[in-house]
Amino acid sequence: MIRLLPLIALIAAAPALAVPTPVTVRVLSQGAKFIGTGMGGVDVVLANAATGARLAEGRIEGGTGDTARIMPGSPRGTPMTDDRTARFDAVIDIAEPLAVRVTVNGPFKPAGTAVAASDTRWLIPGQPVVGDGWVIDLPGLALTARRDGGQVVADVSMLCGCPIAPGTLWDEKRFELKAWVGTAAVPMKWAGQTGRFAADVPAGAGWVTAVDTLSGATSAARIAN
Repeated sequence: MIRLLPLIALIAAAPALAVPTPVTVRVLSQGAKFIGTGMGGVDVVLANAATGARLAEGRIEGGTGDTARIMPGSPRGTPMTDDRTARFDAVIDIAEPLAVRVTVNGPFKPAGTAVAASDTRWLIPGQPVVGDGWVIDLPGLALTARRDGGQVVADVSMLCGCPIAPGTLWDEKRFELKAWVGTAAVPMKWAGQTGRFAADVPAGAGWVTAVDTLSGATSAARIAN
């Protein structure tokens, strides 16, 4: 037994070997589908939650996913994604459990739409976070607004680009858009085109706001002249 002590001490002192651990990150638009290439993608940073050291970074790309899998509100644990659903894949080498923070920022179309969110979870060496992966819910709506003569015109969609139109899962009747002149709000109405709302608004309007009354998603955009 005495002869084994140096060997045991040597083993105890040896550094643990890092284990490659796959991680998939996806971002889900509030009240809708996954955000991907069609809206300019979403930037992702994975970092050590304690030190802030970056472990991996990149951009989520791909499609919005299968509507039938995502939107019916299937029971927990039911897969929402397929191979074409937008994602960012990384492999992180860790030798022991590590608290990791993910930060996402996007989408980037149209300009000014990007929203940031973060979340933290433990990664276990060799335990992959795959399948649906690490899913981050991103709140908000993609909204732009402009003045067109005596009207203010706004274009709005879900962050995934899912269309707001009659007869779709995102029927225009559930959305409330308003143009603001100071503290006075002018309701905007469906303008007959996908995602478009308009109203006659006096000069001095500065903002348009949008609310999805079903999911609670909100957004605001300055009116471009």
